[in-house]
Amino acid sequence: MDIKQFLQTSYSPFHVVENCERILTENDFKKLDFNSAWKIEKGGKYYLTKNQTAIIAFVVGDLSNYEFNIAEAHTDFPCLKIKGNKLVDSVQGKRLNIEGYGSIINYSLFDLPLKIAGRILCKNGEKVEKKLVESSFNVTIPSLAIHQNRGVNEKAAFAVQNDLLPLVGEAEDLKDLLNLQNDILDSDLFLVPDIAPFLSGKNDEFICSPRLDNLASVYSIISSLCEGKHKGIGMACCFDNEEVGNTSKQGANSLLLNNVIRLINDSLGFDNFDLIKACQKGVILSIDNAHASHPAHMEKSDISNPIKLNGGVVVKHNITYSTDGYTAAQLKNLLDKNSIKYQDFYCNSNLRSGSTLGLDSSALLVMNSCDIGIAQLAMHSSIEMMGNEDLQRLIECCKAFYNCSFNCDN
Repeated sequence: MDIKQFLQTSYSPFHVVENCERILTENDFKKLDFNSAWKIEKGGKYYLTKNQTAIIAFVVGDLSNYEFNIAEAHTDFPCLKIKGNKLVDSVQGKRLNIEGYGSIINYSLFDLPLKIAGRILCKNGEKVEKKLVESSFNVTIPSLAIHQNRGVNEKAAFAVQNDLLPLVGEAEDLKDLLNLQNDILDSDLFLVPDIAPFLSGKNDEFICSPRLDNLASVYSIISSLCEGKHKGIGMACCFDNEEVGNTSKQGANSLLLNNVIRLINDSLGFDNFDLIKACQKGVILSIDNAHASHPAHMEKSDISNPIKLNGGVVVKHNITYSTDGYTAAQLKNLLDKNSIKYQDFYCNSNLRSGSTLGLDSSALLVMNSCDIGIAQLAMHSSIEMMGNEDLQRLIECCKAFYNCSFNCDN
């Protein structure tokens, strides 16, 4: 599966994990779960999922220098979330009832083809059946004509509960709309752009797509885990719910990764002291896209550190990130050894930066961590943009990361 297919078909965190599972099983990874004993072997490749929206994969490499090298990203992205099974009446037919998930740019949602996707939970006899769905049709959120909103180009403010309800036509309820046979007990359904990734620029310098933040990172760590050589334990961790704070059973601010690492350690026959040392020596790469300098608004970027599309892997520095001088220096040394181009991001001091996975994971595991990513424009828009060359640089970065031993002493 290439990056374009991955981006286009990963309509929800459930579909992201499904696509990751497909890539992993094609590369001979074995699925584990928390209900059975683990038999982990040197050279083995394994993965497990949590709540169908988080996935952790790992390869047992050279154990002579036992350490964990962990690359992490998140499966969720800003979008609209559907509320309940009932539809909303309007003069033009039914509308979906929605709420915002994460911080999406509201105006970017109007007049686009949108798809309903996610998970429904239905009755199947006396059991609850889980099923992934995606609508076979598109819906749209029609914008208000400029003749009826003369100030739209001067100031745009939208009421989510009214302005962002998609028009779906005639249907009785969500079950009828999706042509389902069984009654819906509940659901986790999202409304997302249904737009194929495309290249732009005279020389196809840029790739534009929904969900670049953060599915470009998910694709990079999963694909590089499959291809790379591994010293110690190489792990790819794709958590859910980063866009709403990380605090969930499948989020980075949970004991999910901690529990998996302990099970790996026990299965390999190491003790608790070995585990502490393996975490101490290893590094977490917290991978999430970074803000490129906007050509029309350079004042929003740091005054001496512009970030360019196709400018290389971004090493992210901010008080809300897990990066410190030690981890940044270790990573830059690795990138230099492998001739991988990179650049340093610093936030404009008048602005507040976003959150990442790294602080939560590194605090829970007491591990060194560095935040990195791909530079992009239009972050949290329905269609985002990044440099076409930078994806391969990030994949090469992750391969080098899995194939090195940091042996940290900090």
